[in-house]
Amino acid sequence: MSFSVGTASFIAAASSTGSHYHGGPLLAWSAVSSIASRQLAPPKSGGKRMAFAQVVNVPSFQSKSDSLKHSSVALNALFLDDAMHHAAANAPSSALTAAVASTSNFADWNPLQRDVADWLGNENTNIDPTTNNIISTTIGSTTTILASSSTSSSPSQPDRMPTKDEINQLQQALAAFYGAEKNVDVANDLLGRSIRVWEETHQGGDEIAGLYRVRGDVKMDLIQPKEAEADYAKAIQYLEGPGGDMADPEELPAARLGRARAVRSLGSSATPTQALQASKDYEIYFNSLTEDGGTTTAKSSNSDGASFSEAIIDGIQRNPYAAWEWGMVNRVAHNYDEAAEIHRLAANAFEEIGDKPRSVICALDRGLDLASGLDSDDSGKGYSEESTKKLATATKALEEAISSDVNVEGRDVELLQRVVAKEGEARLALSGVLWNSNSNKGEAESQYGTACSRLDELNSDYNAREADRIKKGRMPPMKPRGASLGFSIDDIVGAADASCSRFRNDKFIEEKLVWNEGLQTKVKTFLTLGR
Repeated sequence: MSFSVGTASFIAAASSTGSHYHGGPLLAWSAVSSIASRQLAPPKSGGKRMAFAQVVNVPSFQSKSDSLKHSSVALNALFLDDAMHHAAANAPSSALTAAVASTSNFADWNPLQRDVADWLGNENTNIDPTTNNIISTTIGSTTTILASSSTSSSPSQPDRMPTKDEINQLQQALAAFYGAEKNVDVANDLLGRSIRVWEETHQGGDEIAGLYRVRGDVKMDLIQPKEAEADYAKAIQYLEGPGGDMADPEELPAARLGRARAVRSLGSSATPTQALQASKDYEIYFNSLTEDGGTTTAKSSNSDGASFSEAIIDGIQRNPYAAWEWGMVNRVAHNYDEAAEIHRLAANAFEEIGDKPRSVICALDRGLDLASGLDSDDSGKGYSEESTKKLATATKALEEAISSDVNVEGRDVELLQRVVAKEGEARLALSGVLWNSNSNKGEAESQYGTACSRLDELNSDYNAREADRIKKGRMPPMKPRGASLGFSIDDIVGAADASCSRFRNDKFIEEKLVWNEGLQTKVKTFLTLGR
């Protein structure tokens, strides 16, 4: 049985005891909500909400916890196990606050769990004694009339409601993924079973879409981007089909962001068609980050020939992490001007929030985008004025980005190592561009020499740090989410893989660096003739 309170979607078990309904809302509205994938954070001084850490918003009830009003809330903070729900449901509303403070059953709950428990404590459900169907449910002052066998707000009625065992199975699946004791293999198996049940019994398209979207997230955690892409595509199909409009409005952008990231995880192995679809998915996601979804086109100064709406530019400022990803899939799609402009905007956005290292990475990738966009005849030797201009623009972008990392500082050693590795990549690309243009072969040699020196020093430092860590028995540093999934700016080549010799490896360049054939050819020509 599913029902809604405001924009929230609930899944309830199909059993009751007396006149009070039990087994209740498991992960409540977050169970199949897109909010699990959306990344929203509190407003900053300018009124914009940054979009980095995975958090959720709490609909339909007002938080009594002051600490939550201005802070992000992790999804797993919403998890209420069966005992928690029953304790909250059975506690009188007037006594629940005291119970939370004094009873061991509530002692370990975080503030949000207490708020949800308090909310559930006001739940009253009316059940038809002849059919055992739920007629209505009241939570606080909100009453929702539930669909009976003769009425429905969706295009079609399900064949039947999920059984108690099927609901419990879904609870276990979500707990395995979002709970404290995470087990993605178990979550993947149980979600597969739940999806089969939901589809075979023709449950609402919005609910089935949510299950596919969650399993897509699970597949990404299992490092199965192709399978994840298929699940996100199914979620989008259901959301755009009958009953899909019943879903939370954020569900579709979240599914599209998931599919885009799955394709981004494929790197250069993604086809141009996949990359174009992923680019469109990112665009829809960024448009969804602003309430107005504005269509006004804004082309700022020093742009690289591409134009984006004000809504998208605002979205990039809210989530420059995803913007960097968008630029990379545009490079795979051979949209080099678009990729360069997106990376430029992402660099500015990172700069605005004081993240200099990632800003430099974006600037370096902008230069690489422009270098990738040079045709094989863009050598500057008597060719068209446009070719000469493109060559000058790419060369200047690379040179300025390389020089911008001089004063980069920070406490994140691995991030700084990635900056140096990206700088080495840019220097090598610049060497190929300069050599093939015949404009300054001496500078090409100099850039290559500096790149090799810095990369080898970086790799040596990394190996020494690793040896010391292992000797002292320290755990490796925690990586941010996405750093092992292949799509993130935090999953680019780092000190472990960065060395001058690796750039002579065709497979490494093709799979790790997302270089097109033209740029690869320029660098190979330089390495063959110039060394």
